[in-house]
Amino acid sequence: MLEVLDLKKIASDILTKRMPLAQLERVITQNTSTSDGDAALRFTLVLTPESVGKITGEGALKFLTDLHDSLERAGEERFPIVEYATSDDVEAQEE
Repeated sequence: MLEVLDLKKIASDILTKRMPLAQLERVITQNTSTSDGDAALRFTLVLTPESVGKITGEGALKFLTDLHDSLERAGEERFPIVEYATSDDVEAQEE
């Protein structure tokens, strides 16, 4: 299993490559499981409010594919689950 900082760097680097107009504030990672009960990783990409409209379906799909492939090459077996949020969204969830 990769360390949290490695996971965050991989996700950040891929987002910068795939969606350069999206401004990333931070990456939150959490252990979770799939609907089948398999180990998974939840990646919450916290974007600036201005960046939300810059996420496209094609970009999100390419990001997820690249993330999955990069994690697999690094020996990470957990499945990535990705969600996008703003700081306000994250703060609202934490309340």
